[in-house]
Amino acid sequence: MSYSDISGKRTLTYDETREKALRLLEFRSHSEKELSDKLKRAGAADEDIERALGFCREYGLVDDKRYAAGKARDLKNLKKYGKNRIWQELRAKGIPSEYIEAAVEDIREDYDEILYPLVRKKLGGDFERKNIDKCIRYFIYRGYDLREIKECIERVKGETDEM
Repeated sequence: MSYSDISGKRTLTYDETREKALRLLEFRSHSEKELSDKLKRAGAADEDIERALGFCREYGLVDDKRYAAGKARDLKNLKKYGKNRIWQELRAKGIPSEYIEAAVEDIREDYDEILYPLVRKKLGGDFERKNIDKCIRYFIYRGYDLREIKECIERVKGETDEM
């Protein structure tokens, strides 16, 4: 049975909070902060959220370290993000820095396989200053280091000069 707080907003009981957490976790993994924020928006009390998170931790349903590693891998492989952007994305999910560091270290970026083909496609053989600057901004936003982007651009230019 739920009750209302002073503002008249419905407040979830502990059982409802736990069930809501389990329903959310059925669809996808969440960081503890994400799950906590969603439960709070649903109207759960802080102490019930903490108990529900404890329950989820106990059964291995919420694990920020595992979540960070999986999310970092997905961001690298699916979104083609660089380390800097992956770091930002995980930080925004409320993941502790030590877990982010471990997750980012675990994903070895191979710029020959990831960044180089993306830069080559983005430039499309157009080496005007305006296009190169646009390419650099694009990949910096996606989390790659300026040095690595410039190296790839030089390689692409070198390839074109050889033809």
